Amino acid sequence: MPAHAPTPFQESEVQPADTFTVERSADGRWYTVTGHCPTCRGRTVFRVAFGVLGPVKGRGRRTRPEPLTGSIPVYCQCGYPHPDRPPESPDSGCGAFWDVPVPTPAQGGATP
Repeated sequence: MPAHAPTPFQESEVQPADTFTVERSADGRWYTVTGHCPTCRGRTVFRVAFGVLGPVKGRGRRTRPEPLTGSIPVYCQCGYPHPDRPPESPDSGCGAFWDVPVPTPAQGGATP
């Protein structure tokens, strides 16, 4: 497991260096992305809500949202202190952010 590096806080888009795990919740409303931040190497768990459970035009009510496609924008949430992080920052990481592709069912992603 890589050691955390106390890098100075800087909001910047980076490319992920490792593989991230993307899991869809059983009810289909959350995606959880887990891995190590490409900048500070801290373990980060990023959870994002997805989908709306509402009526489908002409079909009644959905029980699960459609699966997410494309990618999820992920922010470092390592929880470690980083020099220069502004006190008003809503994130608990080093300021790095990156995109993680959502796996398709053929890649082991969840099916609707």
